Amino acid sequence: MKFSKLRRALTGLSAAVVMGSLTPMAMAQSAAGPDVYKIVVPLPAGGGVDVFVRKLGESLAKNLNKSVVVDNKPGASGQIAVQAVASGPADGSSILYMHSGILTMQEITGRTDVLRDFKPIGKVSSSPHVLVVSGTSPYATLPDLIKAMQSAPDKLNFGSGGKGSPTHLMFEQMDEKLPGGLRATHVPFKGAIEGVFAVMGGSIDFVFAPPGAVMEQMKAGKLRALATTGATRMPLLPNVPTVAESGVAKYQDEPWGGLVVPAATPDAQVNRLVSALRAAVAEPALLDMVNKVGGKMEASASPAAFAAQIREELLANKAHVAKLGLKEQ
Repeated sequence: MKFSKLRRALTGLSAAVVMGSLTPMAMAQSAAGPDVYKIVVPLPAGGGVDVFVRKLGESLAKNLNKSVVVDNKPGASGQIAVQAVASGPADGSSILYMHSGILTMQEITGRTDVLRDFKPIGKVSSSPHVLVVSGTSPYATLPDLIKAMQSAPDKLNFGSGGKGSPTHLMFEQMDEKLPGGLRATHVPFKGAIEGVFAVMGGSIDFVFAPPGAVMEQMKAGKLRALATTGATRMPLLPNVPTVAESGVAKYQDEPWGGLVVPAATPDAQVNRLVSALRAAVAEPALLDMVNKVGGKMEASASPAAFAAQIREELLANKAHVAKLGLKEQ
């Protein structure tokens, strides 16, 4: 009996010591989340995605009432950034801006497991791409280009941001959906923008590119848009048909970006970020910025919905990787 009373007394004393070691300020910070949040971007600074994420970070900072910084960690097809966040602090402060291309690289490298290593916060936006040819190209429409590829297999060539990149798989999906398929020579570059310059220089015939990367060249007549990859026409390019409208039934390919945090992040911190993200993507300034470059604000209905989309795309990517025989270089 005496031992039981002594044990209870010691337990209470230990708890009091622990609580006493936490200042009221420290306890308040723990309840309210970290003071500084960091969004890690797997792409170089200065590009379109980087500019967008920095604007998103400003909106999140306002809604969280905390500081938000952006840390660019390009390289290794996104794996440097992925590993940095997966092994980082799991208190909500370390956030990965994950783009859909990382899911393909997971299937190619096997170095990570997105659904095991991260908790989804939500998809943020998507960006239908534009299939462009040179302004002096003989191909005026996508059916013209398709006819040329089917008439002379492997004669035409196309560029992409690399093997297994979203812009590579855009062509492969078109090939899959057309009776008889398509055969063209794939020319991988370090990034899709290099492919745009190659089209203008005449060294390749066509490329899929983000609209923001080709609008000025299209206005100047250096590039011609044949089709867009979204489910519907872009408001930015209302006279350019979609790939599906151009004869490739049920075609849709819209690369996206979203936010995830380390898997051990407490649910309370996840929920805080979910609420802040929902408020951010509804802000007119952010919506206007995305619309001007041809993108779409497209927030997930919930983290679970984002996880379901990731799971579905991983299965599709696994099939693409197996079909193309893609392996880590």
